[in-house]
Amino acid sequence: MTDGDLNYQIDFETDDEIGTLIKSFNSMTKELATGREQIALSGEMLKQQNAELEKSRQYIEIVLKNISAGVISIDNKGTIMTINKAAESMLDINSRDILNHNFKDVLKNDYLKIANKINTQVAQGQETLKIPLSATVSGAPKHFFLNFNTLKNDQDKNVGAVLVFDDVTELEKAQRVAAWREVARRIAHEVKNPLTPIKLSAQRLKRKYGKEINDDVFTSCADTIVEHVDLIKNLVNQFAAFAKFPDANVTQCRIENIVLETIALYREGLENVDIKSRFAENIPMLKLDQQHMKQAFINLVDNAVYAVNKKGTILIDISYDEILKIVRIEIADTGKGISDKEKTKLFEPYFSTKKSGMGLGLAIVHSIISDHNGVIRVQDNKPEGAKFIIELPAYS
Repeated sequence: MTDGDLNYQIDFETDDEIGTLIKSFNSMTKELATGREQIALSGEMLKQQNAELEKSRQYIEIVLKNISAGVISIDNKGTIMTINKAAESMLDINSRDILNHNFKDVLKNDYLKIANKINTQVAQGQETLKIPLSATVSGAPKHFFLNFNTLKNDQDKNVGAVLVFDDVTELEKAQRVAAWREVARRIAHEVKNPLTPIKLSAQRLKRKYGKEINDDVFTSCADTIVEHVDLIKNLVNQFAAFAKFPDANVTQCRIENIVLETIALYREGLENVDIKSRFAENIPMLKLDQQHMKQAFINLVDNAVYAVNKKGTILIDISYDEILKIVRIEIADTGKGISDKEKTKLFEPYFSTKKSGMGLGLAIVHSIISDHNGVIRVQDNKPEGAKFIIELPAYS
């Protein structure tokens, strides 16, 4: 009966009860036909709307997948509903581990404190928050800028929230380095010029009047002036090096040779430090400033020797990724390691883990690697110590 022809009408007229029944039947079939048409039309519209919703959903997924910002959304109960690829990469997590879980069950330590702080501010009526965040992700220091927004439906009811965040690690680092380079340039320019005449004057006074005065205080003061002028000049030279003096002299080099030359400097006097090297066979020639790169390796090996306290192992490993065309240099030591807090500031000027350090060594290393269009980072060396990783592009 449901598949019957509802457009059929009985063509028979009479004034008795049969006629009334026929009219009722014709009227009923007509209404049923109209209802079926409306249901079919509604079904078609619903199918079309579902298709449009699915198309919109797929489009949003494609957009979220391809934008560089990290995006995480939660419902009004705190359950994590979506996370895009950028967020997975930035936080080094897998969506399978956190989707459909409450953020309180997923986040720990400082992350949970920040989430609870956001939750408290939202409960007090704040719908938009902007928060800077520093964290260590897989042993690497990261700086993020978070944008938190609550989500409301057409009835102005809270249905959840979305967190959008950007990795500003390299941007902040570049800004700080640029500021420090300007400071270093001015110090090198203003301080270096008067140092030479001060030193020469002290030496002349000692030569001319040393024998006549014959006083230990006079001689000691003259020697102190010369000695400390040399110390200041060394500091200024380091500032000048950090400020990109002199210009790079780039030539085709074999980075293995630069590493071997660096290791040769430490063969004497470090009996309890075993410095090893391991080179892949397919490492190409690189366009480098040999002196600058050697200075970078010397600074890194110096730090490694200090970290092992002159007793331990240092391994310099060089490999080549033929697909990405990147030469990777790893300098690993078995020392005391570097804390997550120290990692966040390690390459910044005037930060040092050494008691006598001036805090420019690793800043200069970072500057040299950046000038070669490379990157440098630090991570834990398993089972102990620290590992500096340098990646340099290999241009054909």
